[in-house]
Amino acid sequence: MLNDALKLLREKTSGHIDARDTERATLLSWPGNPQIEVDGDPEPYPADKLVFAEYLQDRRIDAVFEITQPQNSTLTGILVIPSPLQTGDRLIVSRLTGQRYYVLGKEVSSGGGGKLIS
Repeated sequence: MLNDALKLLREKTSGHIDARDTERATLLSWPGNPQIEVDGDPEPYPADKLVFAEYLQDRRIDAVFEITQPQNSTLTGILVIPSPLQTGDRLIVSRLTGQRYYVLGKEVSSGGGGKLIS
């Protein structure tokens, strides 16, 4: 009987994020001066109150390409991986001390539940 109850609990909570640790927000502006509006809060939070996970920001990678044919040469450059965020995206955020928020990821609907993507 206990196993059945645990199985039912797992089925009901699969794909859900623990609401005690996270909240939902909407990205109001991006990337210049980011602001979010947390569900249930009266005022948006400005850039100085936000910390974005590194994988949500533009990333720059120094790259070296070695070419062997038709002749040996080396090219250097920078690869830019753009941020997956856009204004209007639904976000998953976690409250930090001092009314600051850590932006964990972007919420994506599939099958009725939200998922954290990175």
